[in-house]
Amino acid sequence: MGYRPIAIDGGDQQRARCMDAGAEIYLDFQKEQDLRVALLRETGGKLSSAIIVCAGVTTAYEAALDCLDYHGTLVAVGIPPPTSKILIHPLPLIDYGIRIIGSITGHREDIAEAAEFVRKGLVKPRVTVIDIQDLGQYAGRVNDMEGKLVSNWYDTWTVPNMTVSFFAATEPKVHRHLRSRVSSAYSMSSILSMEPFIQEVASELWGRFREFSKSSEPVPLHSWANYFAFDVVGQLALGGRIGFVEHGEDIGGIIKSIHDGFYLMANMGNVPLQMLWFNNSIVQWILKNFGGKRLNSFNVFLKWLDRRVTERMTNGLGTKRRDMLQHFVEAKDMSGQPVKKGDVMIEGVNILGAGADTTSIGILAVMGAILTHPAAKEKLCKELDQAYKDLGLEGTSSEIDFKDAEKLPYLAAVVKESMRLHPSISYQLPRVVPEPGIYIGEHFIKPGSICSISATSMNRSKEVFGPDAEEWKPERWIPVTEYDQSRISTMNGLLTTFGMGARSCVGKNIALVEVHKFIAQFFRHFDAIVTNKERPWATKSQWFSIQKEFWVTIKERGV
Repeated sequence: MGYRPIAIDGGDQQRARCMDAGAEIYLDFQKEQDLRVALLRETGGKLSSAIIVCAGVTTAYEAALDCLDYHGTLVAVGIPPPTSKILIHPLPLIDYGIRIIGSITGHREDIAEAAEFVRKGLVKPRVTVIDIQDLGQYAGRVNDMEGKLVSNWYDTWTVPNMTVSFFAATEPKVHRHLRSRVSSAYSMSSILSMEPFIQEVASELWGRFREFSKSSEPVPLHSWANYFAFDVVGQLALGGRIGFVEHGEDIGGIIKSIHDGFYLMANMGNVPLQMLWFNNSIVQWILKNFGGKRLNSFNVFLKWLDRRVTERMTNGLGTKRRDMLQHFVEAKDMSGQPVKKGDVMIEGVNILGAGADTTSIGILAVMGAILTHPAAKEKLCKELDQAYKDLGLEGTSSEIDFKDAEKLPYLAAVVKESMRLHPSISYQLPRVVPEPGIYIGEHFIKPGSICSISATSMNRSKEVFGPDAEEWKPERWIPVTEYDQSRISTMNGLLTTFGMGARSCVGKNIALVEVHKFIAQFFRHFDAIVTNKERPWATKSQWFSIQKEFWVTIKERGV
């Protein structure tokens, strides 16, 4: 290749990783007081001809420029945030003839050259294949290991001028702190304490559906499930309902802006040098002025969220009920100090990512399964009618609550089975194996390997869920024998609808409460028929696996 590679990083774990990747010399910046002196020492008095900076911090760039030789080249890969300031005097750049470049595109010749490096063993890709039934063993063991457990795919989820979210945090210590400070707000007891506010949105929705039942006109169920889920999030966490159900539309394009923003971040995470795109002030200017509505639409949501957070942090709770937003405002940072506005803002982004779409997708997954299985719909309605009778709800305006709904065996099985086959997130969530690596069965996965699996794939494993894993069969979750109890326990342990381990979906409880309440109350009061029987709905996988074109006609059951 013409050059002798030297790696600069921090810690003994990184030393092993860098040397394994092909470095001849390793300099530990945590131990070296002066990297320039250390470099001259190791090379016999020579500076670097080229330096590739992968870290997105200013100190890395300052050290790199100090270590470059005459006519050297600095390649910018990791890009600091636009607000960062790098202390550089222009004279050395001029005198030394330093060239600074950044590559964000490639072509077939680049790929061919890179493939040749791999063939010669100069570059070592880290790919390991394991059996799908070993996933539970892998997840459990990785959770016990220290190190950076998620890949740089998560970097694109860092929102400018906000604190890093617990979803995007790559360091376990930071992730644990950020998640723990809001975990009580997402707990089942917390969500159930606010169940009456969820019911307010549900009752408003049933009123709209009664209006629709008077007409034979098709109803876009995909839109109304979204309106319901996003209004509930507003009700629980953002200071009150947003008004989607009331107005029957995506007010201000907020939902679309969130979908488009998540689509951009999820896909850009897989693009090489992605942060050069995201944190490059030139690219941001181009996107702002020429990117069009879709590339800038996430800003619509951020501006709306900013107004809500500013109002609460300025005026306080006042006479309003206590909600999740107040919990976020009163949280503390890692030093024990009150959080800043950026901390609160990112929690608003978190809950919309964790509690809105996951819920609406789950609702539509269950609705779609029931409406295309008439016998199952009949069985479910009988169970619900009996439950309303047993609970003394017949002839009243009261509705079944979550605690009673989740105890209904067929309803619970229908919900779990439907969401098994259609989890809300179909994309893979990459993880990085830390030192010293891990054995899964007969396979050794090297430290630094990026591992991932799709919940859609895992949830259809025949080894876990049986030879009929591709079929919708709620009965698989209803035990009849002792063997069934053991089998169901195994399936529950490997079900990845809401993820696994420390990074499982924090909004799981919100989704479960809403889905059970929605399905139970809808099929108690209404029936629906899909408009297009050959293609009841379409699925758009863009990070979330979103259902589209789900049109139905709604009629009241009259019970």
